[in-house]
Amino acid sequence: MDSSTQVDRTLVEAAARRLAQKQHDRERRLGARRERARRLAAEIAAHLGSTDSSLERVIGFGSTFETWRSYHENSDIDLAIIGGNWSALWRELPPSEFQISLVELPLQNQEFIDHVQSVGVTLYENCRHD
Repeated sequence: MDSSTQVDRTLVEAAARRLAQKQHDRERRLGARRERARRLAAEIAAHLGSTDSSLERVIGFGSTFETWRSYHENSDIDLAIIGGNWSALWRELPPSEFQISLVELPLQNQEFIDHVQSVGVTLYENCRHD
């Protein structure tokens, strides 16, 4: 192997190492972001439940909770709501680094409801509700 081939190989290997490190750093950053989103979602669900006794359940779904789904820098927090005063719940949402989507679950199509109920994560459930 001549010296120019060796230099080329060394440059390619160095570039591959930098790329792998960059990918590793990105995955670590996204993992930390996803974890922050999950914690915030749990806090929001508890807060909503404490302010509205007619709220029955809050279910987290989407890429923040469904770990097999792709998570990215702009992923939001999706919360399915059952019961509660819809307009009052929206007003209770805190400012956040994450976009927060509330979905009134009973108004969705049955396929969507079934999906959320089967793979979603229950973040709040009103045990006092009949």
